[in-house]
Amino acid sequence: MELMTLALDAAETPPILPSPPGGRVKRPAPSRHSAQAGPNRKNASMGHRVANMESIMVDFVLEYSRRPIQHKEPSEKEWWTLRVDGASRSSGSGVGLLLQSPIGEHLEQAIRLGFPASNNEAEYEAILSGLDLALALSVSKLRVYSDSQLVVRHVQKEYEAKDARMARYLTKVRDTLQRFTEWTIEKIKRTENGRADALAGIAASLPIKEAILLPIHVQANPSVRKLPLAIPLRQTKRTKSGRKTL
Repeated sequence: MELMTLALDAAETPPILPSPPGGRVKRPAPSRHSAQAGPNRKNASMGHRVANMESIMVDFVLEYSRRPIQHKEPSEKEWWTLRVDGASRSSGSGVGLLLQSPIGEHLEQAIRLGFPASNNEAEYEAILSGLDLALALSVSKLRVYSDSQLVVRHVQKEYEAKDARMARYLTKVRDTLQRFTEWTIEKIKRTENGRADALAGIAASLPIKEAILLPIHVQANPSVRKLPLAIPLRQTKRTKSGRKTL
């Protein structure tokens, strides 16, 4: 039996978002971007979102950074990958993220949103939470994958964010992405984002108000043995002569 411990965080309040941008997006932009980072950009303050992260997220990052054997400092040429998903249901909203290092290590997080959020808002919250985690680990090059066509096309400047709240989320995401040396964002199929989708679904379904650790066991075999196939009995009939026939 295998065991995985899932950390579920609870976000009590929505983030403070800046004012919506004034101009409209006029042309699409390539999915890969580079930033001219100054010498102190990499170690810049994480801002109010990281300052307000729950203790379980902080412990999560510290635990990873303390692994001397498995952990490897990312070089300027190595890319990390981030898969995110958001879910909004009648039971609540949640986000799931999966951050993978260049050497294949996975960091997973499920966050329940303690405030009303639409599905698109949850998708944006998922990206922002994932970006915060990547920045906390000093990631410089990041590939982001999401199954939300609207959000991805917003970031790529292929769609215009007409809703005021979506525009504010978009500004927040693009500002945060500029803190990476290079980044890309790509739309993927939902079937290719199953793990992040599952994490978001768990967070949206559990009515928690504070961070918890949820052990998830993997049971390889059923509790009840399968019975062997029974051999059917042959039917016999007695004839007038007294002989038995099948």
